[in-house]
Amino acid sequence: MRARTDLARLAEAEYDVAIIGGGIIGTGVARDAAMRGLRTVLFEKEDFCYGTSGRSSRMIHGGLRYLANYDLGLVREGLREREILLRLAPHLVRPLKFLIPIYGESFLHKMKLKIGMILYDLLSYDKSLPSHKYLDRESARSATRAGGERPERRLRLL
Repeated sequence: MRARTDLARLAEAEYDVAIIGGGIIGTGVARDAAMRGLRTVLFEKEDFCYGTSGRSSRMIHGGLRYLANYDLGLVREGLREREILLRLAPHLVRPLKFLIPIYGESFLHKMKLKIGMILYDLLSYDKSLPSHKYLDRESARSATRAGGERPERRLRLL
């Protein structure tokens, strides 16, 4: 009965923006539109964040993987969005260090990775997080022994 009442009310109202899909993108767009004063309605077939975006790792990344496709605009956009989330939701977002082992690779592969990481740091010139760094074997072993906390209910940054 309530669903019919809700649908009747929706049909009578006027909206500036109608968004289909209540995943991470849809809810983010709805929030942004509402904060700009637009009359916003959001439709979701299931429950909000029911689909793949709600079942993801909740990782907020700066678009590092897009460097391989030379999509520098998308990398920069991801880095800007990451900084916005760090500023707006520090209670939900925290940095997470990654250790990526590199061994047995060709010289060309290693150089491509080094250049990519330098480019990534340059594209994130206004970031609040530290730049990448390379570890020697012993430093990498020490870093893995140190471990660290792994809170499951927070978003992670890359």
